[in-house]
Amino acid sequence: MLKALIFDIDGTVAETEELHRKAYNCVFSEEGISWTWSKELYKDLLKVTGGRERLKHYEDNVATKKYNLDTNEILRIHTKKNKQYNEWVNEGLLQLRPGIKTLIYKAREKNIQLAISTSTSLMNVKSLFKNCFGKEPHTLFKTIATGDMVKKKKPDPELYLLALRQLSLDPKQCIALEDSNNGLISAKKANIKTICSPSLYHSDDNFGKSDYICEEFTEDKLPIELRQLIFTK
Repeated sequence: MLKALIFDIDGTVAETEELHRKAYNCVFSEEGISWTWSKELYKDLLKVTGGRERLKHYEDNVATKKYNLDTNEILRIHTKKNKQYNEWVNEGLLQLRPGIKTLIYKAREKNIQLAISTSTSLMNVKSLFKNCFGKEPHTLFKTIATGDMVKKKKPDPELYLLALRQLSLDPKQCIALEDSNNGLISAKKANIKTICSPSLYHSDDNFGKSDYICEEFTEDKLPIELRQLIFTK
């Protein structure tokens, strides 16, 4: 019996990554850092989860121009990036994935618990739900596990294991919703059945281990067993 849906955020609930990319480039320019992350480059960088981790990986392994950014500088730049990102979210520049809002509300009507498991920050989660749902996320979700609550982010299972502990549920009682291979690996390592709907930046990921793959989270695109459970009157 399904008792909970566990949602990733970036790319799953909303197509956030392009706004994140533009926010990084905006901050690089303001800081006098001669880096520009193209769409093609950012797609590759997304294989590294977590913004601070991505910045360090880029300077250490990709950038031709080095700035020897220490941990505090990386944290400052990442914080400034998040501030810019959230300003744009507050201006309405973010759109939800098709079907996601209906799915969340219909699941609540069926008394299915909702949780979040995401490598992004709690601040970013709150901003998204305030502006796209008009609500604080804790009013919709029983538990929220974010990247600033764990030591290891996806593809490590720690975020999903945290969500399971907070829900007090067995993995077999849950379904995870993801958009990327790293998210899929994280959920499967926690032994959670997973639905993947590839986002724009993860359309070429390997979803071979996914239990279900769907184009969108609209009723007609969802796996039939979930559709019947949530949308049948």
